Amino acid sequence: MNFQTSSLLKVTFMLYVLPILFLIIGAIIGQKLSTVLQINTSISSIIMGFQFFFGSVWIIKSRANKMAAKNRYQPKIIKILK
Repeated sequence: MNFQTSSLLKVTFMLYVLPILFLIIGAIIGQKLSTVLQINTSISSIIMGFQFFFGSVWIIKSRANKMAAKNRYQPKIIKILK
């Protein structure tokens, strides 16, 4: 089976890196909001981090359905061994 390299990198980034980035960004935003809202910094970071994480999972799931329909994201058999 064969994938185009750019398609494989794009999917790999979406699955592995994007949720981690969203988690970190959410935690940073939660930390900044805690000073404005006068609440515990750790709790605010945890809540916002997980909200962003689950938001990224939702984005990935919606994009995956669209990407699965495209031909370039489907594996292709390039050689059959006998």
